[in-house]
Amino acid sequence: MSKEQTDHVPPHIIPPSLLAVMDRYFNINESNQISNHLQSFGKKVKNHHAKPMKILYVTFFEYPHTGGLSNYITSLKNGCQRLGHQADVLAPNQMSQAFKEQLVPAAAEIRKFMNDRYGLVNEKIIKNLSYLYVFELFLKEKHLEDYDLIHAQDLFALFVLARLNQTYQKPLLFTPHGFFTKSRLTFNKIQKNSLEEAYFTEIEKRGIEACDELILIADSFRPSLMELGARQEKMTTVHTGIDYQPFPKQINQDKIILSCISRLSPRKGHDILFQALARIPEVLANVEVWIVGDGVMKETLIQQARDLKLDNVVFFGKRDDIANILSHSDIYVLATVNDNFPLSVMEAMFSHQAVITTTCGGIPEMIQHEQTGILCEPGNIEQLAQSIKRLVLHKDDRETLAKAAAAYAHKHLSSQVMAAKVEEVYKQYRKETLNE
Repeated sequence: MSKEQTDHVPPHIIPPSLLAVMDRYFNINESNQISNHLQSFGKKVKNHHAKPMKILYVTFFEYPHTGGLSNYITSLKNGCQRLGHQADVLAPNQMSQAFKEQLVPAAAEIRKFMNDRYGLVNEKIIKNLSYLYVFELFLKEKHLEDYDLIHAQDLFALFVLARLNQTYQKPLLFTPHGFFTKSRLTFNKIQKNSLEEAYFTEIEKRGIEACDELILIADSFRPSLMELGARQEKMTTVHTGIDYQPFPKQINQDKIILSCISRLSPRKGHDILFQALARIPEVLANVEVWIVGDGVMKETLIQQARDLKLDNVVFFGKRDDIANILSHSDIYVLATVNDNFPLSVMEAMFSHQAVITTTCGGIPEMIQHEQTGILCEPGNIEQLAQSIKRLVLHKDDRETLAKAAAAYAHKHLSSQVMAAKVEEVYKQYRKETLNE
């Protein structure tokens, strides 16, 4: 690569650590001298601060939005406000049009740079870099110096905040809600040993390096985080809690309602549920199956239900009256094959449901097998079929599990419980230069 080419590196748009990882991928040595290290600044103290804190939650994704991440932010924000703290949220959909207009020229500059330096362009990386750049500009104008503590809610927000925090030097915490790179490798959205894998893994590693504490929604996150450089002593598990008001339970005299409320995507296992139902037609005469949600699998699943002659399956589409739907349901099933700490299972527990789900991710930390629900191996059609059959045939088992699930949810999975535990983590941190 010529000196003329290196002079066109846009350092104001491409973070040095990401430039370095792309250069390494293409065996270019120009950026080897760049330090990738991002420092953390929070410091634990023995005497916790009792005064109210000013807390900032930041996400790189839209907020508010449908889904677990947005619900987590809302529940934690509301919970901390009830405890007397000020809690604010920053998200990209708060950006003005002036910021958004910078995306196109930034992408054009990055595209030209990649083509000049590497002889190719990667549109996913170009889009991500341009959004990171504009989001960083947006955050710089939001007076981050005024906050006592910043809590990032995804790897991209964490990465941007880690860079900015080299100036602000605030306690920086992080709650991962999934693993971006690992998940995309699993579902073939990113290829193994690709530039994209190297690039997105670098974002995860650098952010984790610079945060003071990881607040995990489930212990199941620990092994993957440690692969990315997280240390055990920097991780605290606080299970997700939600603000949820169930409707009064409706008694169905002549039928049993089995519900599944989830995005219609491959990893949620609707196809496995349908195959399980097809194995037990003899017990489904008075059973209705309510499928609530929308997604890319919709048409495929409708056709699968027809092919399997599952005439009792009803597709509700996307709904905003989940509490009402669950009040009519008797059995909740989520046959997920890849999940973390699913919101829908928590809602079902609060709604007095007999829950059948899988051992994915943190679900076994939420559902205790044969105590607060039934757990099946992901993808095990026969196991799922027999679990459904059992709860359809045995009302006492349904009611016992439903009662235990509701009791556990109210005791352990409320936003009040979560906020109180997270507050204890917050109070351990202070800015390093703060005088006691």
